[in-house]
Formats: sequence, structure tokens, C-alpha cells
Amino acid sequence: MIHSDPSEAPGKLEPLRLLVNTATLPDGPDELESLEAASAWCRRHGFPALSNEREHDRLRAFREALREVLYANNGEAEPEAAWGAMRAAAGAIAARLAIDPQKGPLLEPGGAGVERIVAVSLCAVYDAIADGTWARLRACKRADCRYAYYDRSKNGTRAWCSMATCGNREKAQRRRARERA
Repeated sequence: MIHSDPSEAPGKLEPLRLLVNTATLPDGPDELESLEAASAWCRRHGFPALSNEREHDRLRAFREALREVLYANNGEAEPEAAWGAMRAAAGAIAARLAIDPQKGPLLEPGGAGVERIVAVSLCAVYDAIADGTWARLRACKRADCRYAYYDRSKNGTRAWCSMATCGNREKAQRRRARERA
């Protein structure tokens, strides 16, 4: 599926959006398909390379747990279940509370390898929840797309990654269903 509107997320949320969008659903290309491909993607985006298949599997599982939380942000999944799937990833990271003289308390990610990637990501989620930007990072409402985007609409109700693709398809499906009924 071609997405004409990438809907970049602000600041530290952009790497999360990019991570989720490494796989095109339902069966499109996956930039994290192999350990080598995943390591290359990580290096291109300022993360450490993965060292083994276990880390590779954990990164892909984290990506899908994150996608589910973004889907819940769009009202299409149960938030409690989505956050519950994130619990395993969160339990394996290292982060510490630091004090910035200008900003106050903040989380600093620690760890190495995939633990570092997940720690950086979850610290970004924590900061985004605190600053009110988190709820606008979403996954497309179309279950067969779930492309991540940042909702910059004035009223914060954007539902699809792109009106030109998923939005139009969804509306056409609903119209056809009404005509059949």
C-alpha cells in the first residue's frame, strides 16, 4: 500500500512511528525481516545493531505490541489488553530518573542492544503521555493497514493513515454494504 501522507510525529515519537511502519500489513515488505536487515535499520535510525536472533525476535515483538497500542489510540483495540502486551517489553528495560535543571525530572534510557531500543522507545512514550502528544500517535483504523501516523488534525479525530487510500476504501465499503442491505 502506498502512503502519500507520512504524517511525521513530533520529536521522539517519530522513531516510534518509523519502527511500526517497518512492516506493511497484511503481507507487504518487512524492513526487519532478517537479523541483518533489522540491524541495518537500527543503525540508520541511530539505534544499536542487534546481536542475535533472540534480540531480533524481541524487536519484532515489541514493534507489534507498539502497533497494537497505537491501534488502541485510534479506538480500534482494547487499551488494557494492548498495554498488557507491552508489559513484557517494559519489564526488561533499564531506565533511571534523572533531574534536568531546566525541565525537572525525566527518564533516561539505559541498556544495550534491543533493551536500549525498547528503553528509548518507552521513555519517549512516557514523555509523550506527560506532554499530551501521545494520544495523537495512532495506527490506521483499517485492520489490514494499521500504518502509524501522527494526527495533526485540528480536532484530533483523524482515523486513517490517508484519506486518499484507506479512508476512501473504507467509505466505499460502507456505501456498498448499505446498497446491498
